[in-house]
Amino acid sequence: MSTAKPGRDIPTVALRHKQKFADAMKDRPASWHQGLRRSAVQKVPQPQHFEFQRLQKGGSPKMMFTPLILLSAGLLGALAAPSQLLPKPRANTREYDIVMVPDADIASVLGILNLNLHVEDVLATYNNTLFKGFSGTMTAEEATILGAMPHVLAIDEVIEANIAESRDNAPWGLQRISQKETIHTSTYPLAREFEYRYDSSSSLGRGVDVYVLDTGIFTSHSEFGGRASMGYTYWKGNNTDGHGHGTHCAGTIAGATVGVASNANLIGIKVLSDAGPGPSTALLAGLNYIATQHDSRSADADFVASVMSMSFGFEERSSAIETAIQKLVQAGVHAAIAAGNSATNACTVTPAALGGSGSSTPVLTVAAATFDDRVADFSNTGPCVDVFAPGVWVASAGIGATDEYTVKSGTSMATPHVAGLVAARAADVDVGSSSGAPGEVKRWVVEGAVRGVLVGRGGEVASEEEESGEGMVLAYNGVGSVGEPEGERKSLFG
Repeated sequence: MSTAKPGRDIPTVALRHKQKFADAMKDRPASWHQGLRRSAVQKVPQPQHFEFQRLQKGGSPKMMFTPLILLSAGLLGALAAPSQLLPKPRANTREYDIVMVPDADIASVLGILNLNLHVEDVLATYNNTLFKGFSGTMTAEEATILGAMPHVLAIDEVIEANIAESRDNAPWGLQRISQKETIHTSTYPLAREFEYRYDSSSSLGRGVDVYVLDTGIFTSHSEFGGRASMGYTYWKGNNTDGHGHGTHCAGTIAGATVGVASNANLIGIKVLSDAGPGPSTALLAGLNYIATQHDSRSADADFVASVMSMSFGFEERSSAIETAIQKLVQAGVHAAIAAGNSATNACTVTPAALGGSGSSTPVLTVAAATFDDRVADFSNTGPCVDVFAPGVWVASAGIGATDEYTVKSGTSMATPHVAGLVAARAADVDVGSSSGAPGEVKRWVVEGAVRGVLVGRGGEVASEEEESGEGMVLAYNGVGSVGEPEGERKSLFG
């Protein structure tokens, strides 16, 4: 069990399935009702350095919506005589994420647990062409039985993601990713002193759908110019960004003046609460939505590409989350993932562990660099990191007004720079060609990155071996080095 790091408490909002289930339960024996979980509210300590945190097992807060179960039709034979397999009443239940193959029969699996779609312990279901499943509470014995079934891909207890803090100062990231040279200055300059350079032939992500899995997006901000919308929220009745983290990330991805791919479409996927944390169940629900949308949009004449930006993480590994992401990437969805802010090995946390040159899943795990090309003191590193990007004192869109800007730091801020690069690249290659596949776009980002400039924590220019990986390179769009005339210029904030 993970121990939360010191920091102020963040209220964890209990969000349980609110359907009344009295009618659905009236024919159940009274003994069956024993052990049903109740809603609760608990405070979760926030880590001192941003994102990665887990709720305690056993007494887990109810904010953690029960997990995901993805199933196969071939499972039915293995589920015969469920009443002999699973003892009742169901007491000492916990919340699990279960991922299975896409031809599953969710209702049949729920029947094993004597559940149906309308009871309190079933909080979400997932139905798309890549996987199926649901989230629900169960005992450890029930989870073991389900996990042993041949078509179950993954089963884990629900865990929680967290996000980054912010610090005041000026932006600089867009200039850094559009030149090879370090930005030389004795202080962090004002935002208006920077320029973003890009190939004049680039469409800057036009037509690409970027799904921002985060706290939501303040879609009315002037940076978005009608290109931002909310696609999905796990937090019922809350379809906006009350935190600011998601809007900030969206601005860096595709804002008109602060964004890398300033013509891309932004779709908010609200899987983190306004307080910051979010359960793995919510993330699986968001991935389910993206899978369905990608499948549908791929058939449209104006479809270009789908990109996921994931500026969240956990304190450990979750095979359920990783399996779902792998399914989406295999289907052609691009993914940029935050390395994490614990100053540790990114290979130990989900979803950052999916990255690296040795990974079979072509995602991009992104670590954070400072203004003077140093490894940020909080950034995770290691062999699962693919690339570094600006992650300290990054300015982007705020939520206080349509023209507000805020400054934040973290690998959460580095990741949107790379998500924007991916969107821009995907829009500039032939739609449907192999050069636009996730693996090829990842290769373009990594091979085109700047080498030999990043300074490690020891104060020397870092070698790949020094940080235990091949990702000691800085993201770069290939245009705009000092002395090179080609490329358009865009001044930040006018």
